Amino acid sequence: MSTALTPFLIVAIPFGFYHLYVFFLRLLRPRPPYPPGPRGYPLIGDLFNEASKNVEQHEWARYLKMGKEYNSDVLHINVLGDHKLILNSAKAADELLEKRSGLYSDRPQFHMMSGLCGWHWHFATMSYSNTWRAHRKTFHQDFQAKAISTYCPFILRSTSNFLKKLAPAEYSPLHMLDIEHAELDSYVRNYAGSTILRAVYGMSTQEELDDYVGLAHLAAESLIATMNHGSFFVDYLPWLKYIPAWFPGASFKQKANTWAPMVSNLINEPWKRLKSSMANGTALPCFATNNLERSNPVSNLDVDPIKNNNFDPEIEEVIKNCSAAAYFAGSDTTVSLVMSSILALSHHPEVLEKAHEELDRVIGTSRLPELHDRDKLPYLQAFIKEVERMYPVAPLSVAHRVISDDIYDGYFISKGTTVIPNIGAILHSEELYQDPLNFNPDRFLQNDKDSKLSPDPEIVAFGFGRRICPGRDFALDSAWTLIACLLATCDITGPSEEAQKNSRKPDPVLDYFDGLVVHPKPYKCQIVPRSITALNLMKAGYENQM
Repeated sequence: MSTALTPFLIVAIPFGFYHLYVFFLRLLRPRPPYPPGPRGYPLIGDLFNEASKNVEQHEWARYLKMGKEYNSDVLHINVLGDHKLILNSAKAADELLEKRSGLYSDRPQFHMMSGLCGWHWHFATMSYSNTWRAHRKTFHQDFQAKAISTYCPFILRSTSNFLKKLAPAEYSPLHMLDIEHAELDSYVRNYAGSTILRAVYGMSTQEELDDYVGLAHLAAESLIATMNHGSFFVDYLPWLKYIPAWFPGASFKQKANTWAPMVSNLINEPWKRLKSSMANGTALPCFATNNLERSNPVSNLDVDPIKNNNFDPEIEEVIKNCSAAAYFAGSDTTVSLVMSSILALSHHPEVLEKAHEELDRVIGTSRLPELHDRDKLPYLQAFIKEVERMYPVAPLSVAHRVISDDIYDGYFISKGTTVIPNIGAILHSEELYQDPLNFNPDRFLQNDKDSKLSPDPEIVAFGFGRRICPGRDFALDSAWTLIACLLATCDITGPSEEAQKNSRKPDPVLDYFDGLVVHPKPYKCQIVPRSITALNLMKAGYENQM
């Protein structure tokens, strides 16, 4: 043996014995048990149950049922050594994700989403780090509640365009036509997309909007499918990402290869267009240009950084990433909330009638409602809260990760555990909401001095702690404006008898596509102007009010 190794061995051997000692000490030292959950099998844990999920049952509902079986509001699931903690109650979520946010603000590694599909730039899934803080700060300063009034004109303009598209050529109360889900979804998606894209990139032409909405629609499939940790087994076994796409069972790799170019186009193509318009002086003021102007240029101060596209590369990268992420922070959530609201109204004529009465009494019939009317319309606000509760846009919030060992309620939570707030379970809790499967906006209204209000669903619907959705205020303002205008001008009812005979009647509680952001499965309804005056308002939009 070479004498050169002797000093190394003198240090290494005691060091090795020390770690062996620590290992056995941990084995012998008693620690609290893991929270209740399926025991699974040695090494593989609960792999079989996770692999054979019931596609007919929503994931949040499956975890809620499991919590009742184990009589616990926290569940522990082990899959291939990957520890997962499910939080089925507001109490557990508040204690861990709010009060201990310093420990629980990290994210697990999304190997399928970030590593294979190319979503690494999306700060919603970045690790809790200085890089994430820079992104969060940049986004928050322009999308916090007190800042988004800047975008109000864009919301009103997009609402006007939506109403004009929806308006029939003439008023005909006896001629009610079913509107197809695809057509309605297209209108709502175009509304939400045009609003956020004008705010973020300064896009104003229909061609620009159509191009980006098309890019986002293609890329969104991969985001929705992969952002729930564990949706693909490569999240549990990272080495699977090195398997070639042709290998048997590697269909996830084929999907990733299809999705990755779409994700790349989503972030790069609009940015190239923006930089080009900045160079030729045609760029409109927006989130991206405002942040670039605030950044420090690399070149001499005498050189115009906007015209020469000369910015600090690191700062520009943050602004570019935040701009692309904004679409999903403020658009897809709006689409989900609006489409769920229309579905709920088509099934609850008594709710529609109350909303109409309030709007007519407070706003009248000569103008459209605006955001400053919100506090004067408590029933409309209660209706939207009940939609948020009954049909939360993200029933399973984006997973958190604990950065060190912790103890909760006598249970052990190991470092690196993936923590999933079950928002769907919390918002359907019988302890918090009486008769939770009943759609009832009145639960959020103070009907008498003794009545007890149900907890506001917005407290949990958009996430927790330092990872709460930063685009929630923009999404809620956008959704409120469109829903208020629809109710002020239109009757919304279920499909005609003929349409109901030709298709199964949708259940507004169960008929949803699973994923990060959920959307109702295709449905039909009837949307018609309430009167000739209402039709004229739809055709005029906000042109006389702006």
